[in-house]
Amino acid sequence: MKNGMEGNSIAFIIGLGIGVGVALLYAPKSGEETREWISDKAEDGWIAVRRTGRRSLRELQHTVDKGEEAITNLVRGGKEAIETVTAKLNH
Repeated sequence: MKNGMEGNSIAFIIGLGIGVGVALLYAPKSGEETREWISDKAEDGWIAVRRTGRRSLRELQHTVDKGEEAITNLVRGGKEAIETVTAKLNH
C-alpha cells in the first residue's frame, strides 16, 4: 500500500503547521479571531487525516480480500491437480 497516502498526510500536517506559523506572523486579526481560525484549520486537517485513514483501511481490506480469493483459487487448483494425478495413477 505504498501509494503515497502516508507521505501526503505527513506533508499536509507539516504544511498546515507552516501555514499556521506564517498566518500568526502576518495576521491582521485579533488574538481571539486568530485562535478561532487556527482551531478551524486544525479541525479541517484532522478531518482530512481521518478521511485518508478510512480510505487507506478500505484499500487494505480490498487487497486482503483479493489475496484471500487468490489463495482459495490456488488451493482449489492444487486439489484438482492432485485428484487428476491420483485418478491417472489408479487406472
